[in-house]
Amino acid sequence: MAGIGILAVAYALAAPGTAEARLPDAITLCDRPVLDLPAAALPLASERASRARSLLRGGDDGADAALELLLAPGDHPPSAFSAQDGGSSAAQLAEYCLVAGEAMRRARSGSQSRAQDFLRTAQVLAEQAGDRVLAARAAWEAALALAGGAPPAAPGTRRRSAASAPLAPAPQGCAPADIEGQRRRLEAAFACALDRAVKADDPALIALSALRLARLEKARKADIAPRIALGLAASARVEKPGDRASLHRALVILADDAGLGATKMVRDAVELYADLARQDAADAATLAALQGRVALARGERKAAHAAIRRAIFLESQKALPQNLPQYALLLADAEPERAGEHVIAAYRALERVRPVLMPVDPLTEESRFDLLVRPVFERAIGTTLAVAGSDTNTLDQAQRIAEAYRSAELQNSLGAECVPLRNPVTPADLKPGEVLLYPLLLEDRIELLYATGDDRSRGYRRMPPDRSRNRASIGALAQRMTASLSGASSDWEAASRELHAALIAPMMPLLGPDATLIVVPDGPLRQISFAALMDAQGTFLMERARLAVVPALSFAAPGTRDTDPEIIAASLEKELDLPVGRFTRLEGTASEAAMAAGRDGVLLADFDRADLAAALAKRPASVLHLATHAAFNGRTERSFVVANGEAISLPELRAMLSANSLRGQGLQLLVLSACETAVGDDDQAMGLAGAAVEAGAASALASLWEVSDAGTAALMEAFYRHYRAGEGRARSLQLAQIELARGSDGQWTDPGIWSAFTLVGSWR
Repeated sequence: MAGIGILAVAYALAAPGTAEARLPDAITLCDRPVLDLPAAALPLASERASRARSLLRGGDDGADAALELLLAPGDHPPSAFSAQDGGSSAAQLAEYCLVAGEAMRRARSGSQSRAQDFLRTAQVLAEQAGDRVLAARAAWEAALALAGGAPPAAPGTRRRSAASAPLAPAPQGCAPADIEGQRRRLEAAFACALDRAVKADDPALIALSALRLARLEKARKADIAPRIALGLAASARVEKPGDRASLHRALVILADDAGLGATKMVRDAVELYADLARQDAADAATLAALQGRVALARGERKAAHAAIRRAIFLESQKALPQNLPQYALLLADAEPERAGEHVIAAYRALERVRPVLMPVDPLTEESRFDLLVRPVFERAIGTTLAVAGSDTNTLDQAQRIAEAYRSAELQNSLGAECVPLRNPVTPADLKPGEVLLYPLLLEDRIELLYATGDDRSRGYRRMPPDRSRNRASIGALAQRMTASLSGASSDWEAASRELHAALIAPMMPLLGPDATLIVVPDGPLRQISFAALMDAQGTFLMERARLAVVPALSFAAPGTRDTDPEIIAASLEKELDLPVGRFTRLEGTASEAAMAAGRDGVLLADFDRADLAAALAKRPASVLHLATHAAFNGRTERSFVVANGEAISLPELRAMLSANSLRGQGLQLLVLSACETAVGDDDQAMGLAGAAVEAGAASALASLWEVSDAGTAALMEAFYRHYRAGEGRARSLQLAQIELARGSDGQWTDPGIWSAFTLVGSWR
């Protein structure tokens, strides 16, 4: 596999700094639309695009090979021509940049952010050349790149540097960065893809874009009937029968979930699917399930029950009955009197097929975890709690399902092969004063499961469910709070108080004067700063309790106090242009790292891979402080920290740390003081949580959004002062945040500064 490290080395050999230095072709030609190109550029670009397109048919390995080919250094003579000499020149370059963007998006070693740059260029050039088909393909790929985790430069977000790197201009009507919130940015991107697909009259892209856009709009309860109608009409014209059937199935299921199952539009679509099934181009089990959905939507429970039972029978005969959990949930809807029994059957069926499910649908490129796994987990948790009351055994069962859910989410986000399960933390591991909280966001209510170190023997308990709020309302509050805090506005306070009332106020009697609250966040709660939650009297939660977030109990441990920390601190201030993206200069990181290292630590200024590896091999460390850019783009191969002239992936960092141990223990704390998380993106926040797991550290201290250099330095100075005094990681962060928030000079009282940093993992 071609990793980030291999590509970085290849790039470094071609980077500016020597007389012979040349940039990789893809970056030279596709970073942004250009007017003048070397004379030999287009023939070489066309030849490489053709070879790369062939390689892309080879799956992940092929995408890595294609990207390696496209990032090879160019060798162009100095003469030039104008790219505006003819539409054919622009179209040739657009095709090359489209292939480069797709390779960058799909490769395990690629960068979603850089892919967006390439694809934006491809679309602009295609539209200049009047090639609507090419422009539609580029717009679709760009939307997929944004959905894949590219951190957007959202307006109003604090920047660590005075100037941001320039972006390639977006095509007219396709500027998702202008929309507030990650979900709305995705809507804008897929709306752009749909618009271009309609102009190109590309049935497959119309159906795909309509499906993805309708799914996003459904989440905010918009009317998606026009999108579904457009998608179904287009899918009926898709040439390949198998693709036609898959798109029809996905659109019908989405329409039914949105309450459109009884409409003539959906009934006609199911009839068309039946025709495909008669031609052996569609699945009989799926047809029965779709017929059951339509009957259920029309109130025909007997017919629905028969059809769904047939779907379950047919699906059960398959070697991989991946839709069996979904059909069991349908049966629960058809037989509400036995719903609990069928939901648990769905959960058990899911546990049998989940380890072998493909992570992504190959046609729509939607997450199978989101489509097939998440609904079953959420329904199983809700159903179990609905009958639990205060029964300890049933509550423990609900917690086990919730923990399996959290573990599965993390493994899905980072890659199951990268994050093996550990022995989970249990109530028996808690000390007096420690409270473990599972907030569970369900469709019809909020549930709070908890355990305390003051009464460990009782296991998990439950607060009365809150039916005045649900997952959607809490998600909206979380988005509002985070967008406001990260954008330096004052709208965060009302959302903060409401979230405190929903999640924390019921727990307050359990939080004594020396409390530690460990939260296992659900979905949108991963993006919020719990430290900034405020009660009705104006007291922040971090003033009442030490705080830590754990992505799942299977990836956490209480930890031990680091009484004599050995610190390695590395910094990078340079502006860099790498295959994985452009990175602006970071002012003040050198002095921040020097402060972190102190008199006894190791300091690495403008470090590279060799510097860090040598320092870790020479001296065991309990703390690694990285004052440099870092990004978490979903799977671990795409998550990295930036060094001088190269990117170090999280698996590579873990390999460096694996031989590094102190007193028989691994790294206690990884500090990432300039990481870049897409604000409001739950998956990006999951990547941040997984950084400590993948890097092999017991815990990580990192920011949920970008913070000014001076504010970061102030918080870090206070944190390390307490940490060196032996206060423990959660307590040190708490004291540092209190100092800034309640400082007499008022310089750092803005919670957008001090609450950005969160502790993930071990808390002691």
